[in-house]
Amino acid sequence: MKNTIAFLLLLLTLSVGAQNLATPASVELKITRHYLNIPIGNESRMKLIEIRSGGKLERELPVQLAEDTIGYWVYIDVSAFKGQKITLSGTVSQAVLRRIYQDDRINGEDSLYKETNRPQYHFTVKRGWNNDINGPVFYDGQYHLFWQSFPFGLLWNTGFMYWGHAVSTDLLHWQELDPALINDSLGSPWSGTAVVDVNNDGGWGKNALVLYYACFDRVSQQQIQCVAYSTDGGKTFQHYSGNPVLNTDWEVHSVDTRDPKVFWYEPTRTWVMVLFEKDGMSFFNSTDMRHWTRKSHIQGLWECPDFFELPVDGDATAKKWVIHGGSSEYMIGSFDGKTFTPETPKLHYAEGKNERGGDCLYAAESFSNMPGGRIVQMAWGRIFHPGMPFSQMILFPTEFTLHRTAEGIRLQANPISEIDRLHQTAHTWTNVTAQQANQQLAAVRPGPLHVKMTVTLPAGNDLHLRYQGNALLDLAASDLSAGANEIEILLDKTVAEIFINKGQRYIIHQLLPPTNNNSLEFDGEKYGPAIQSLQVYEMKSVWGNDH
Repeated sequence: MKNTIAFLLLLLTLSVGAQNLATPASVELKITRHYLNIPIGNESRMKLIEIRSGGKLERELPVQLAEDTIGYWVYIDVSAFKGQKITLSGTVSQAVLRRIYQDDRINGEDSLYKETNRPQYHFTVKRGWNNDINGPVFYDGQYHLFWQSFPFGLLWNTGFMYWGHAVSTDLLHWQELDPALINDSLGSPWSGTAVVDVNNDGGWGKNALVLYYACFDRVSQQQIQCVAYSTDGGKTFQHYSGNPVLNTDWEVHSVDTRDPKVFWYEPTRTWVMVLFEKDGMSFFNSTDMRHWTRKSHIQGLWECPDFFELPVDGDATAKKWVIHGGSSEYMIGSFDGKTFTPETPKLHYAEGKNERGGDCLYAAESFSNMPGGRIVQMAWGRIFHPGMPFSQMILFPTEFTLHRTAEGIRLQANPISEIDRLHQTAHTWTNVTAQQANQQLAAVRPGPLHVKMTVTLPAGNDLHLRYQGNALLDLAASDLSAGANEIEILLDKTVAEIFINKGQRYIIHQLLPPTNNNSLEFDGEKYGPAIQSLQVYEMKSVWGNDH
C-alpha cells in the first residue's frame, strides 16, 4: 500500500507539473512584407520563438514577447521568405503570437531618431542592443561599419548575436542596413574583422569583401574562426562552405579563442591573423586565407584585438606597431610579420567609467583599406539610454597618431576632422574670465554641441565645468601643462567625449539626467582658468532632426 500511495502521489505531481507547462502555440503567415514587428514587454520572461518554412527550422528568436503591456517594438528582416509561408511557434498563447505582424515599415518609424535620449551625431542602432565593433572597412566608395547586434531587445544574449551593418560616405551619416550575418548551423557570429581580397587569394572572387568572425556554439561553448564573403558590394554575404578555417580550442585548452583581426602584410606578402587565445594574442599566417599557421603569442591583453602601424610624429621613416585589446590598454613595439615585440609596458589611450562602473570605451577597431593611410577607429560606447528602444551606442570616430613625449612614445586619439561639417551656429569669445564666459554661455541652449577652448590654469587653481547642472570635467593645475592647454569636448544627449591637449588624455563621460536646463558653465570663479579662446558650435543632427 505504501508503495502504491507513493506512486499515486508521483503521478499527481507529474500531472500538475504538466498542467503548469506552457502549451506551445503556432501561427502561419504568408510573407509579403519586409519586416516582422514584434511587441516587447519590459517585464516579460524571455521566450524562444521559432520560425519554420516548409517544416524546416529557419530562425530562433529569444524575445521578451509582450503578453500584456507593450513597452516597445523590435523588428526582424524576413524578406528572404517573401512569397513563402512561415510558421511562428513558441510557448506562448496563440493570441500573443498573433500580435506579431508583418509590414514594410518598422513600428515606431515616425519617431525614429527623434526619441528623447537619442544621440544626434553619434551612431546608435534603430532597435535593440549593440556591443563590439566588427570589421569596419572602406570598400567600393563606402565606409562599412559592422557591430555585434542583438536586435531582439535591450538585454543581450550571446548565443544569438548578429552582425549589424551600416554604410556611410563621410563617416558621419550612416544608413543602417539589414544584418550582414546571422546564426547558422555552427552557431552565433561573434566579433571579427573585414578585409578586401584584392588578388583573390581566398578564391571567393577578386575584390571580394571577406569577413572573419568567431562562431560561438551556445551548447558546447566552443569558439571557432569562420569566414563569410560578399561579391555583390557588401549587399549580401555567403558563409564559406569549408568553415571553420581555424579551431584551436583543444590546442590551447580553452574555449576563449575569438575575435580574429586579419590584415595583409606587404613585406612578406602574407595574410596575418591576430587572435585572442586564453591569456593574450596569437599571431597566424596564411597565403590562401583558409589555412592558418601559428607563429607566436604574447600575453597580457584581453579579447577584441586591434593592430596597426603608425609613423611617429608623422615621420614615415620612423614607424611603430600598436596592439590593443578590448579595453584601451595598448603596447607599442615592432613586428616582422610573425612576431610582435613589445617595447613599452601596457598603457592606456582612453579613460572613463559608466554608471555601472564599466569602461565607457570598449571593443574598438580601426577601418581597414582606409584612404590616405589614416588610422580611424570606432568603439563600442557602453552608455545606457533610459526609456529608449535601443541600448548602448558607438562613439564618435577618432583618428590615431603616435607622438614622442617626455614619458616616451604615446598613442593619441582625436575626433576626425570631418566633424567640422556638422557645425551650425558658432559662438566665439576670446580672452575672458570664467565669470564672463558664464554670462555668454547662458545664451547657448543645451543640446548637441562641439566645444573647443584654450585655457591657462595657474598653480593652485582648478577647472570645474558643469553641463545641465552636473559635473562634466574637474581638473587641477597639476593635470595640465604650465602654459596654454587645448580642451575639446563633444556633447551629445547621453555622452561627452573630452580630448585634452590633442588627445594626450581622452575621457569618455556618461551624462547624467539634467538637474537644470543650463548649458555649459564654469563652477568656481576665484581660482578658475584664464580662457584665451572659447568656441561653442551647435551641431547638426546626422539624422536630419535639426530645429
